[in-house]
Formats: sequence, structure tokens, C-alpha cells
Amino acid sequence: MSDHHNHKSHHILSNAMAWKIFGCLIALTLITVGVAQIDLGPFNFAVAMLVASIKASLVCMFFIGLKYDHKENTVIFSTSFIFMSIFMILTFGDLLTRGDVYVKDMQHIIPEGAVAASTKSKFDKAWVASPELVAHGKEQFMAQCVACHGAAGEGNGPASAGLNPKPRNFTKAENWKNGRKPSNIFGTLTKGLNQMPAFATLPPDDRWSLVHYVRSLGPHEGEKDSDEDLKKIGIDPTKADGGGSAEKSIPIGLAIDQVSEGK
Repeated sequence: MSDHHNHKSHHILSNAMAWKIFGCLIALTLITVGVAQIDLGPFNFAVAMLVASIKASLVCMFFIGLKYDHKENTVIFSTSFIFMSIFMILTFGDLLTRGDVYVKDMQHIIPEGAVAASTKSKFDKAWVASPELVAHGKEQFMAQCVACHGAAGEGNGPASAGLNPKPRNFTKAENWKNGRKPSNIFGTLTKGLNQMPAFATLPPDDRWSLVHYVRSLGPHEGEKDSDEDLKKIGIDPTKADGGGSAEKSIPIGLAIDQVSEGK
């Protein structure tokens, strides 16, 4: 008997069926994007895995041709879903029972009153520019910002090539989304903007020094803060430290050691 009779002939998927499967894949992609806009808590993982599994199955069954292949190949493929289901059940159960480990479970490892030395104020009234703050800001800029914004602050650092929109050019006064007052820049550093991450973990003095150095790179005439501007970001201009309380933190190494020891 010839090989033609021993093996199934190659199945040609019709154009109509191909377009139907393609439409289903597009619809499932839209569902994925839509669900991503909604916080379902621990169900986010389950929904994402379910949609991804359906899409993968459609591709394997129709475009790869598993639906029309030997039955044993279908059995082998189907068993993979058993192992994936076990993985999903165990992971989903862990997500439901672990709690908010990133906030609540970290609170007990921070000793009461522990304050890292780096959070303590180095400068009085750091929101007021001074040569010392600008010099300190330059050091912070070279360590934190130069990769994206470039050594001259022109937004042309080595990492800027892959970013859209491009990093801010600090030498120009136009198109600052949050404004160019010191309080505006401080708020942007604290909260982040677009693909720029938040720098809230930097001590306030370091953020203020960055503000003053960034402003020194370009024109800023008339861009001054009023007392009301400072109060909006939690600064009491009548107090040397701004009236803010020290942030609780411990060295990262100590935190990792305490987590690993189950404390």
C-alpha cells in the first residue's frame, strides 16, 4: 500500500474558515485589551489565561491543522491543557489566599520608628535654590537622569532612542506638561510622567536639588512658586524642613533578610 493511503492528505483550510478564525482572534484580542482596563483583582490572571488559551487553541486547531491531523496528536495536545489547568488552579488559589503581600505584609518588617538616614533633611528650605543645592542636584542628575535626558539635559541620552515621546529637553521653555515652576517639577519627579518613573523614593532634598539643577539648564524667568503653590504639594514654607514628617524606611538588605527569615 502506498504512502498516500497510509497517511492523511494535507488539509487545505478554506478562505472562509480562515477569515472566521481570524475574526475570532481579533475579537479575543479586543476582549483582552478591554479587560485590561478593568481591575478584577485576582481574577485578572484567570481571565488573561483563559483568553490566551482559547486563542492558542484556535491557531493550533485550524491554522496549524491539528483538527485535521491524526487523533493521537490531538490527544497529546489536549493533555497539555491538563497540566496548564493544574498550574492555573494552584496559582489562582495562591493569589486568592496570599493577601496584599506588597503592602500589608511588608508593614510588620519595618521596625516602629525606623528612619533611614538618607531621608533626613540635608538642607534647610530645600525648595529655595542655592549653589549647594544645584551642585548636589547635578550629582543626582548624573546618577538618575543622564541615561534618558543626556549629560546636557537635551533629552538625547543613550536610552532616549527607544522612547516615545522623547525625554524632556530641559534647555527649552516650551511644552512642559505640568509647568516649569519648582513645585511643578517637584510634583512630576514625585509622581512620574508618561514613561518616566516616579522618584518618590528619593529623599525630598534630593528631589528638590534635581529641580534646581534642571531649572538651571534652561530659562526660567518668572517661574517662581508662591506660598500657595508650595502648600499644594505639602510644603509649609515657614518651617525649615517644610513641615513634613520623616518617611519610614529601612535598608533594602535588612528588609530582604527579614523577609527571608519570615519576620
